[in-house]
Amino acid sequence: MKKTINTAARSITFNAEKMSAANYEYAALHGMAARIGDAAALTKTAENNFTITEAMRRAEVETMVAFYENSANADWNMKVAAPKAAPINPAIQAIATKLGKTYAEAMAWYNAKLMAELEAM
Repeated sequence: MKKTINTAARSITFNAEKMSAANYEYAALHGMAARIGDAAALTKTAENNFTITEAMRRAEVETMVAFYENSANADWNMKVAAPKAAPINPAIQAIATKLGKTYAEAMAWYNAKLMAELEAM
């Protein structure tokens, strides 16, 4: 990882690969401590009755710790949007229902029918 800081005089580039393992580990833990601590900084809103309790802060921190301790998780942002489902065409859905097929089968049937008509032209 490299980080370049542009200054008026000259650019300074920090290369983390040159750090000692001990400093790299300390920096990673320091960064995670800051990130997890930031999770406790909740915003007072009408949804929480403009009240923040220590229990609420603790719950947020516990959620973030569990998120990052999941070794299968590769996401940095906890609020990553879930993949959106492909849009459903109502006409294809109606064909699927009428023919007793799945949506994918109805889509394939419809596309084949269109291609046949195009080739007949």
